[in-house]
Amino acid sequence: MDGGDNCVYHVESGTESASQQQSAENGEELELGGQAAMVEGRAEAEANGGAAGAGGEALSFCDERLPGAALQALHMMQRSRRFCDVVLHVGGGAELHAHRAVLAAASPHLLELFSADEEVTAMRPQQAPAAQAAALRSYSLNGACDRAALEKLVDYAYTARLEVKGHQVASVYRAASLLRMDRCARECARHLLRHLTVDNCLQTRALPGLAHDRAFAEQIDAFIAREFDAVSKSKILLSLVCVRVEVLNQTRQEMSLVVGDSISRLALDWMKRQFADDDNLQLDKLTEKTHLLYLAMDNSLQDCTEMPTGDLSDTEIVQDYKKLSLKNHTNTKQNKRKTQLQPAKPRVLIYSRDIGPRTNQEKDDDWKLIAATKVGEHNFLALVVLNGYLATLSVQLRCSQPLSPSPVATPITSRPASEEKPDLYCVMPNMSSVKCAVGCANLNNSLLVCGGYDRAECLRIVEAYDPQHNCWASLPPMREPRGRFDIAVVRGKVYAVGGSNGSSELSTVEVFDPERQKWCSIDPLPLARCNTGVCDLDDKVYCIGGWNGQAGIKQCDVYDPDTNKWASIAQLLTGRYQAGVCAMDGKLFAAGGCDAWNCLNTVEVYDPKENKWEFAKNMITARRGCGLAYFKGKLYAVGGSDGSHSLSSTEIFDPKDQTWTPGPSMTTPRANVAVAVIGNRLYAVGGFSGKTFLNSIEYLDESTDEWTTFVPKISLSTEAERARLLEHSVAAFAESLNSHPLDMTESTPEVPCSVPS
Repeated sequence: MDGGDNCVYHVESGTESASQQQSAENGEELELGGQAAMVEGRAEAEANGGAAGAGGEALSFCDERLPGAALQALHMMQRSRRFCDVVLHVGGGAELHAHRAVLAAASPHLLELFSADEEVTAMRPQQAPAAQAAALRSYSLNGACDRAALEKLVDYAYTARLEVKGHQVASVYRAASLLRMDRCARECARHLLRHLTVDNCLQTRALPGLAHDRAFAEQIDAFIAREFDAVSKSKILLSLVCVRVEVLNQTRQEMSLVVGDSISRLALDWMKRQFADDDNLQLDKLTEKTHLLYLAMDNSLQDCTEMPTGDLSDTEIVQDYKKLSLKNHTNTKQNKRKTQLQPAKPRVLIYSRDIGPRTNQEKDDDWKLIAATKVGEHNFLALVVLNGYLATLSVQLRCSQPLSPSPVATPITSRPASEEKPDLYCVMPNMSSVKCAVGCANLNNSLLVCGGYDRAECLRIVEAYDPQHNCWASLPPMREPRGRFDIAVVRGKVYAVGGSNGSSELSTVEVFDPERQKWCSIDPLPLARCNTGVCDLDDKVYCIGGWNGQAGIKQCDVYDPDTNKWASIAQLLTGRYQAGVCAMDGKLFAAGGCDAWNCLNTVEVYDPKENKWEFAKNMITARRGCGLAYFKGKLYAVGGSDGSHSLSSTEIFDPKDQTWTPGPSMTTPRANVAVAVIGNRLYAVGGFSGKTFLNSIEYLDESTDEWTTFVPKISLSTEAERARLLEHSVAAFAESLNSHPLDMTESTPEVPCSVPS
């Protein structure tokens, strides 16, 4: 593989050449000699009890040249195999002599290897010390890297310089990744990225060790995605392992709406399930035949062998495929876990158009869609990572007509399939960035999301989702970054209360007026804190519990917009932070949270009339960072963390019988999730999955009582019409939230909001 120009990498270590050192030493000989005489004389005087006794000045000398000179001398010894105590064996019988201490200092991998060997040696019958010192240890690297690459890295360990010819950079990167010499690996990666081309990008993407370098892999993937039309024609791509699938569609209209990224992602999910269901499945088994798939009721692709007999989509094509599969794979089911048969879903097309790419943080690097393109009227080609291996995916769409009407068909489904129009669904777009612990509320029937934390920093950004047009719009940012906080909407205004700016807890509070498009400061909290519960009740803002930097606190406060003042109310019975807080039937509920040591399942109820907290029925599961919302006359506790894992589970509190019951699980585990109710949907926003921060949202569909990320799609005949509608929707949505166009750079004066007297 062509690596472009040569790679030269130098770590400054204060080293000088031997000639430079010699000339410097010659120039200082007289001065050093004089100093030596003075030191000798002073030592003699001290010995004789002279003036330079115990009270004299101490000698301190730092030889900055010695480390470089010592390494240079060691390198000369290594080249001449003097005092070497280790031999590294690589492929082809080649071997390299070196000093273990030098290699262990440069490579964490070799340090662990040598240390483990030392432990084994220590448990053996002891040899004479001289024999142990003279022993030459041998280690085999099992052909994981070639001799030339290893020599470059060994030289680097002695000299702090890495000089590699262009065509060797990839192999040196591979060896550096294996030996965990991260600085060398990073320099090689930068060099490879600078010289990335359509011809060599696939070879670079297939390098071993890339799985442990996510940033490098993502930059290569971005290049491949941009250039995939050209990459898809390369001989290297065509030589990759290819999995072929055909997907059944009921109508030509369905086929015309499918896009490559969406259908490829669903096919990738299907392949991932095959490996999860069969412990002994190998990649070459998936390439032996073309797989016929259908869209099931759970919005997943399933193999047609799993389609229930008699289903509307159980056509002659499917029956022939079942017979062929049964004949060829009668003895391969013993290791396969049983899965529930899923009926087909021919009238709902969820793999249409707008399934956007997931965030980098949400991707599983061993199962990944890199790029997809359309190569025919109903054919798509994708580059994917399957169980860690680079491969291609070929998807062909097929139109299938039912053999006969279903015996239980309704008048609608008994019509010919070609006359029916499918219900089209598309995915909800993601937020602008990944985040958890955001402020979230219903503002004028839009989903308002403020601030949050994205692992790197707390955020100021504010955005709103329009459920009617399935789009996001940006709003003016908050005055200061806020994460681990919440918001409340009172009389059409948004109150952002406390939180953290990333370095300290906040007492500040700000309010957003949609008519003025302004965030402005109001009366601060009596106590700075984050991870509070915030909600509205009777046109007032309540701030419950929280974290003051030391422990979960009991303090609770209420803000009255009429007076612009905070007042303290009765304290919680248990100090808690990250609790879910919500109002129901004129009372406040604080569910779960953490007391600094334990994750809680206890629930407290506050009665404003009596200014008193009481314990209510405990939740089934201890949860911190859950969302709590009043929905369909009940309380829903959503997601959170049990202290060990992020949760996808939910539970529901019925005020009539005072009991908690399990609810439907979300599609994704979400800790520090925010929730809000808009219309007949309960939304869950962002959070932390246990592995990654999320920018996705999902909602509980009232009609199906299931969580989903899909919404009904507006049916338009052309892509141009869809684009025009989306552009108009975003503009109209932003205008509905603001009285004039957004000016994100406009500054706001540091003055409090006006408050009625």
